[in-house]
Amino acid sequence: MDAIKLYLRAIKDIPLLTAEEERSLARKIKRGDAKARRKMIQSNLRLVINIGKRYSRLGVPMMDVIEEGNLGLIKAVKKYNPYKGYRFSTYAAWWIKQYITRAIANQGKTIRIPVYMTEIINRWKRITEQLTQKYGRKPKAKEIAKKMRMPIKKVREISEIATKISSLDAPIGDDGTGQFMDLIEDESSSSPMENVTDTLRRERVDKLLDRMNDREKKILDLRFGLTDGTTHTLGETAKFFDITRERVRQIESAALEKLRIFIIQQSGELGEY
Repeated sequence: MDAIKLYLRAIKDIPLLTAEEERSLARKIKRGDAKARRKMIQSNLRLVINIGKRYSRLGVPMMDVIEEGNLGLIKAVKKYNPYKGYRFSTYAAWWIKQYITRAIANQGKTIRIPVYMTEIINRWKRITEQLTQKYGRKPKAKEIAKKMRMPIKKVREISEIATKISSLDAPIGDDGTGQFMDLIEDESSSSPMENVTDTLRRERVDKLLDRMNDREKKILDLRFGLTDGTTHTLGETAKFFDITRERVRQIESAALEKLRIFIIQQSGELGEY
């Protein structure tokens, strides 16, 4: 079930806001305008996606990352002050990251990384790997510090904390077969929690598809591989229904528009809280 793909297709055409539009909407939101609040949320859903991608390998399913990020976005809409002078997107990014990293710290597998350290350790690891490739050796603390724009002392503390949490290569877990590296990269094995998460994702997709008629539902199923993971081309789908490729494209577009409206409605309802 590719809920991510459906979600992205549904929100991709929502227009972005200019700086002036952000300020105008924010002023209306301060006056209690629910319509303005919904538009601000909807227009920044792709910002959540862009930020969420950075955390897609930290042990929490991407759809959950997106949902947590959306909650951070809603919080930002509520607290944003348009008279401070900075862009809403800049302000919202902070709240989105906070909600995502908190979810990762609370839901991540095996080891609970402190909320405030999750993003820092991940950045330290990424820069260390980049410099290792650049120099062909393990980088010095001062080299990492320069790249991270941090004091050398702080970089050494980050390195020490990461090591104390667990050596990147040391075995973890009851059977000693897992590694801390698995918390940074995707795990290939499935856990009971992942199975539950997969079920919830299927339920989300089913709820979205309930908005479709039978033909729309089947076309999305074939095009996105919702049932068996196998996607089909426009031509293959057209042959299945004995209609033209253009007609398939039209039905698919209409179905995705229904999904987009449904997502907008949901974000609007969340924005009421």
